[in-house]
Amino acid sequence: MLEDKEIGSNTPYPIIDFDYRLLDAGDFKKLESFGPYSFIRPAPQAIWPRRLPGEEWKKAKGEYTYYKGKEFGGEWSFFSSFPKEGWPIKFRHLTFKVQPTGFGHIGLFPEQALNWIWIEEQLKDFQGDPPQVLNIFGYTGASTLAAATTGAKVTHVDASKASVTWARENLERSGFKESPVRWIVDDAIKFLKREHRRGRRYDALIMDPPTFGRGPKGEVWKIEKTLSELLIHCKDVLAENPLFILLTTHSPGFSSLTLENMILTYLVSPGQGQLDCGEMYIYDHGSELHLPNGFYSRWFHK
Repeated sequence: MLEDKEIGSNTPYPIIDFDYRLLDAGDFKKLESFGPYSFIRPAPQAIWPRRLPGEEWKKAKGEYTYYKGKEFGGEWSFFSSFPKEGWPIKFRHLTFKVQPTGFGHIGLFPEQALNWIWIEEQLKDFQGDPPQVLNIFGYTGASTLAAATTGAKVTHVDASKASVTWARENLERSGFKESPVRWIVDDAIKFLKREHRRGRRYDALIMDPPTFGRGPKGEVWKIEKTLSELLIHCKDVLAENPLFILLTTHSPGFSSLTLENMILTYLVSPGQGQLDCGEMYIYDHGSELHLPNGFYSRWFHK
């Protein structure tokens, strides 16, 4: 069980029930437990030394290593057996399947945990018709699930069919199979253009754009070149009085202030609503430090 100081952002929250823990980080690597299994993955920001003894690191089931020149950037080395088809872990009232992927991911970004709680808090007391929430680059659906559990109508968009299938499975595992979620496999900008032509509007936007990616038909996404275009089209589908906007990134060279400026430039007017921005991080049990993991900017109407 993780406490409020252990994972997330600068905003205090009650104790979080999460089957994840950062056991140690240092020497450019991190040792993480996802339920009963631990793995070693790169952590280029962990420039300090490790704190746990080597015996603890040797308990890991596998390690992902980056290799320059590789098609996918790196590969796994597995040391002992674990369920290759994945296993469930709990986050409060939600259940996620996790498993190592070819890109070094496990199927979840734990540093987003407090953002999931924040999404629920923005939506839980809505009045009238259920809010329309758009989650772009939805990946395996943690933010989608957080919104859907409140009764909001969620549109989940991702270019990867496998990720969308995984997200649907997570929703079913969590017991919310009947929630009103639209699952869309598409290039984000192409989808937004179609929604604008159809006259659809959304009360809330959730975006965690990658640094680089490709759409289902080979469309190229580079955040430094394409983010502005994306936000222009997001404005076209944003409700006149939106509830909230959540923009996060793990891209080098971007900061929380950059994200705030993008929201103020393309989506809302200065002085409209409130902005909260900062650094995402995870508490490191080995060193009792905090491992930085990207940035967030959250705009909300209240």
